[in-house]
Order: sequence, then C-alpha cells, then structure tokens
Amino acid sequence: MSTFAYRSGALVLSVSLVAILGGAAQAAAPKTDAAKITNAMSAAPASVSRNAAVAEMNQDGSMKELRKGTNGWTCVPDDPSSPGNDPMCLDPNAMEWLNAYLGKAPPPNKIGFIYMLQGGWDFSNLDPYATKPDGGKATITGPHVMVVGPGVKMAPGYDRTGNGVNARIPYVMWKDTPYEHLMIPTR
Repeated sequence: MSTFAYRSGALVLSVSLVAILGGAAQAAAPKTDAAKITNAMSAAPASVSRNAAVAEMNQDGSMKELRKGTNGWTCVPDDPSSPGNDPMCLDPNAMEWLNAYLGKAPPPNKIGFIYMLQGGWDFSNLDPYATKPDGGKATITGPHVMVVGPGVKMAPGYDRTGNGVNARIPYVMWKDTPYEHLMIPTR
C-alpha cells in the first residue's frame, strides 16, 4: 500500500466509527506533532500510552519518532487517509508483526497485542491488502484489541466468517493468511 498501510487490522492492522456511522462528518486528522501524540495515546489505556513511544507512519512504510518511550509500547496516530480516527498502540511483538505485514514478509513466530480503543474499519475481513471494500461495504469495528501472530491459528471457537462477520463479538480477521489475527471488542 502506498499510504499509511497500518490502517488494516489492524491494522491493519483498522479506524473510528465517528466518520462512518450515521453519516457523521469525518473528524479532521491531527496536524501538529503534539496533536498526533495526543491522538496516538488515545488508542490505549493511559497506563500503557503515557510511557509509550509515539511514531508516525511515513508513506514509504518507515516510522518517524514523535516521542521516545520507556515501556516498550509504540502508539501510532490516526491514518489521515482513512475515513475515521484509527490510532493504535502495539507491544514490541505486534510492531514486528506490523512491519512484516507492511513488508509482505512472514510474520514473526510470536504473539503480539494491539490496542485500538478508538475503533477501526477495514476494506476486507479476508484480504489483508484489499484497496476497496469487498461488496462495497467496509467492516467497521468499535473499540477493540487484537491478538496477532501464528498462535491465533490454534485458537478454536472464534467466528471465522470473513466478510459479514458480527464485529460485536470476538472474531478472526484475515483468516487463512499469514496475518490472521483475533479481533476482540472491548464494549
């Protein structure tokens, strides 16, 4: 993807309901570094985000550090190319997973955790690299957390419907791909 690819799931990794639900006007993406830091920190509980590094995704996939952190977590502000507010906070294993996803490389054999407490949206629950909504409708998720890594393939009992999934219950996104991950609503 040529623009802030982290939006999937979460990303990818994913994306706020404010701009999409009920036809509400799109919230303006933060413009200053201070606003981006505040926005990024809103993705996780303060106990995580207050000491997290904050980094902005450049269009080439590289990261620009906006603030140093001390707890190993990295928070990323809203993707301005997406219709909603979609900041996220990732633990170190999830950052490795995200980098693998962005580089279309095999993900690490580690379990990672991502907060997206502002919610998210994705073009597809099946294709991690979709560039338009499957069937004309994006998947919208409310506040959620994600568990990423190959261990998700061994987690039985979660909805693996794909498109049309009920995003109000835990489900697997991008099933049967290397980037399969568990989406867990927090409300």
